[in-house]
Amino acid sequence: MQKILGDIKSYLEKFKEIYGVETVILTQKDGFPISIVGVWLSEEEIFGVCSSSSAIYAAAQQLSGGRLNYLLIEGTRVNMMISPLQDLREFCFTIVTKPKVNLGAIFLRIREDFFNLRNMLLKLSDIKPPLRNFTEEEIRSILKAFLVRPGEEVFNEIKHETFELSDSLFERIRNKLRELLTLIQDIEMISLIYEGGYSLLTLSRTSELYETSGEDVLAYSLVDTATRLMWITKKTMVKQIMCDCNRFMYFIYDLEGCVLVIKIVKRKTKLGFLRLVISSYIDKIRAILLEGKAKPTILPKISSIEKLQLAL
Repeated sequence: MQKILGDIKSYLEKFKEIYGVETVILTQKDGFPISIVGVWLSEEEIFGVCSSSSAIYAAAQQLSGGRLNYLLIEGTRVNMMISPLQDLREFCFTIVTKPKVNLGAIFLRIREDFFNLRNMLLKLSDIKPPLRNFTEEEIRSILKAFLVRPGEEVFNEIKHETFELSDSLFERIRNKLRELLTLIQDIEMISLIYEGGYSLLTLSRTSELYETSGEDVLAYSLVDTATRLMWITKKTMVKQIMCDCNRFMYFIYDLEGCVLVIKIVKRKTKLGFLRLVISSYIDKIRAILLEGKAKPTILPKISSIEKLQLAL
C-alpha cells in the first residue's frame, strides 16, 4: 500500500512541475486524505483542507446533477480547480495555480498523466471509507504519508456583514439584475442570496421568486467553504467561483454579505464576453449594497477546526 501511495505522490509531483501549478491535493470524495504536494500543513490543516475540498466537490456535484466537469475558484492571489478524476468520481482532484496562467494549457498537460494516475487509484479499491471519528493510532497512520508542519490551534473571529436594504435600494438591485438577464440571452436564472443561504430574489425569464431553493443553499455553501479552504491553503480571499457542467455553467460571486448566483445555458456565447459583461454588473450591484448600512457582527471566538465543522 505504501508503495502505491508513493507512486501516486510521484505523479502529483509531476503535476507540480507544470508552470503555474503551486499545490496538488488528492482525496477521496468523503474527505479521506491521500496525498498533498506543494504546501506544508499542520496535522489539523491536512484534515481540514481535505475535508473542505471534498465538501466543495460534493456540493458542486449536487449543484450540477452529477454532471460536473470542473469547479474553478478564483482568488485574489491564486486560483483553485477541483474536479473528478475522469470516470473515477470517488476521488477529488484539486490543483492550486498562480492567478494569471493559461489554465487550458495546464489541463492539457495534466490530461496526459491522468490515465496512469487513474490506473494507480484503481488499485486502492480495497480502501474503506474512514470512520467519523479517528483514534490516535489511525491519525498517526494517515499522517505518515504527509510532511507535517508543527502547528498550534489558532483561534479567530468570524465577522459577518448585515445590510439594511431599503425598498429603493432593493429595487435598484432588482433592476440591475433584470438588465443583466435581458442583455445575456443564455442566462436561465439569477439569484441573490443573503448570509446563511436565504434567498432575497430569484429572477428567470418567466418568474420572480422570493423563496429559498436547494440551489441557493448549495451555492452559499460552496462560497462559504471555499473561502475557508483558500484561507487555510494560501491566505487569500475568494473573488468568484465558476462551476462547469455538461449543459450549464454557474457563476457565483461573493459580495461580502450576499452571494450572487448566475446560471447560464452553454450555447454559443463566448466565455470572455460573459465574464466582461457580468463583472461590470457585479461592480454596480456591490456599490449599491455598500450604500446599505453595514453593521459588522463579531461571533464568539472558535477554533479553526470548529469553523470547518460548522461549514461542512
